[in-house]
Amino acid sequence: MKKTKKFDPNLPAKDPFWFRECFLMPMPLGKKASNLRELSQILRDVDESVLYYHLLQCRLALTQPVVEFPNDFALWAATSLQDSKLAEKLSSFDPFEYDDLSQVREAILDLLEEYLWALPSVPWARPGFEFHFCEASMVVISNEFPANTLKEFCQGLGKVGLDSVYYHYFEARRRLGMPHIDDFSYWMETNFGQPKLVEAIRDIDGYFYTLKEIRDTLLELIHSHLGEICGYTQ
Repeated sequence: MKKTKKFDPNLPAKDPFWFRECFLMPMPLGKKASNLRELSQILRDVDESVLYYHLLQCRLALTQPVVEFPNDFALWAATSLQDSKLAEKLSSFDPFEYDDLSQVREAILDLLEEYLWALPSVPWARPGFEFHFCEASMVVISNEFPANTLKEFCQGLGKVGLDSVYYHYFEARRRLGMPHIDDFSYWMETNFGQPKLVEAIRDIDGYFYTLKEIRDTLLELIHSHLGEICGYTQ
């Protein structure tokens, strides 16, 4: 990839980047689905925060599954319903293709209803393997040391926990009200310009990446566009 003109990694930002860490406090709703039909019915009525938890915030679960799925619905289909075809469909579902959670809800319900229509019988989970609906409160903690330059930003990004990557990459879209813009690219755009780098970051299919892959990809993109300022090696 052709590099842009030499960039000064010590150029001060107009607004420093404050890395924030976060953790979730999940709250079970007391609702559970034993089969795919019940899952679809409950999804119609729960608050959007519940849908958001199972599609995105579940990435911060304390125990990661051996086989990674991008959302709880796909994981449940694979492990509890033993339905690899449905798990694949749910794993391919990208909520960032829609403008808001109401559209996301309709799209995932359409997916489930279409799948159910073609089945000879409704698949059930064994007792103890039901889908339990949750929502969560998030606690956000500010880092005491801001990144004043892009070099400091790279150093910070390489050190912060993956919960910080999650907060700035995923939660930012909800907070900013812009489903395709994250804190990282927004900060670079408003402080340093760099339109090609910003576009490359926003073109990442981040929903299908692990948090570690997102961090590694961000550092790689900065390296490929601006040169060796992050200590990144391929």
